[in-house]
Amino acid sequence: MNVSQSVKLAGIFVALIVLYFLARGLFGGGASDAAPEAAAADTFTVVVDTISPAEWRDEIVVRGRTKAERKVILRAETSGIVAETPAALGAQVSEGDILCRLNVDARKAQLTEARAGYAKADLDYKAATKLSESGYRSETAVASMKAARDQAAAALERARLELAKTDIKAPFDGVYDERHAELGAFLNVGDPCATIIKRSPFLVVGAVSERDVAKVHQGDKGRARLATGETVEGIVRFVASSADPATRTFDIELEVPNEDGALRDGVTAEFTIFAREMSAHRVPRAALVLNDEGEIGLRSLDKDNTVVFTPVRPIGETPSGFWVAGVDGDIRLIVTGQEYVTVGQKVDAVTADEADA
Repeated sequence: MNVSQSVKLAGIFVALIVLYFLARGLFGGGASDAAPEAAAADTFTVVVDTISPAEWRDEIVVRGRTKAERKVILRAETSGIVAETPAALGAQVSEGDILCRLNVDARKAQLTEARAGYAKADLDYKAATKLSESGYRSETAVASMKAARDQAAAALERARLELAKTDIKAPFDGVYDERHAELGAFLNVGDPCATIIKRSPFLVVGAVSERDVAKVHQGDKGRARLATGETVEGIVRFVASSADPATRTFDIELEVPNEDGALRDGVTAEFTIFAREMSAHRVPRAALVLNDEGEIGLRSLDKDNTVVFTPVRPIGETPSGFWVAGVDGDIRLIVTGQEYVTVGQKVDAVTADEADA
C-alpha cells in the first residue's frame, strides 16, 4: 500500500509532538521539584544556644597594707623629768591610764597658792556685795571685787591644768606599742612619750585604678590575705572622691575586726573587693562581634529565626568567656556561623547537640 507524502509528514509531526510531551513529563516535572530543594539548600544554618541572665559580681584585687584605725603618739604638754612609766610595753591599756608621769616640781605649791588666792577674792566679793546692799559700797567697788575673783578663778584653773599635764594619759583603749621616753628623761613641750594603737577594728588600705573605682561602694564586702598568712574579711568603709595626682588612683579602706589583737600595723596585704551583684549574661568569647559602626555586640535570632544585633558592654572575664551587660532576658545566641550572617537575614537554627548529630 502506497502512502502519500503528506501522510508521512503528518505522522512525523505527530511523533515529534508525542516525544515533546514525553520529554517534558520526564524532565520538566523533575526540574520544578528540584527548584524548592535548591532554594532550601541556599538557606544558611547556624548553631544557637539559649543564654539566660545570671547574678554576677566583679572582683577587684588591690595591693595594700594593714593600718591601725587609730595610732597616736602621745606628747608632753608641759616640760619636766619623767618620774614614772606605769604601763608595760605591749600591754592593753584603757582610756585614762597613765603612760608617762612627770615630776610635779613646784606645780603642786602653785595650785595651793591659786586656791588660797581664789578663796580670798571670793570672800572679798561676797563682803562687798553685802555692804553694797546696805549702801556702804559703791557698784564700782563691787564690780572691781568681782573682776578680782574671776581673775583668781582663772589662775586656779590654770594651776590645775598645769598639774594635770604632768600625767600623760591614754586617750582611748588600745595597745601600748612604743615607749619614747625612759625614766629620768627630760621632756620639753611636744616631745614624744609613747605610741598607742587602737586594737579593733583594723584597716587594710590600698588604691584602685580609675577603671575600677566606679565598681566599688561603701558597704561592699572584701577579703584580705596578709603576708603573715592570715586571711580576714571585712567591709569597705571609705572610697576616695579624688584621685592621687601622681598615680591617678583612688584610696580605699577595708575595715576588718581584730578583737584578738592578732593583726599588726604595716603588714603587706592583697585584698579582693566583691562588687555589688547585677544581672548579666555569660557568653563565649567567639560570640562577640562588631557591627558596621564598630559597636561590640551579639548576633542572635528572634522567634522567627531572623538575625538581630544587640550592642553589649563587657563587664567581666572568665576562662570560659565574657560577662556582658545590655541584654534583657533569655537570648538565642548564635555561637557558630555568626560571622557569615547579616542583620535581617532569615536562617535555619540548630542546637549544638543537633549539629553534632
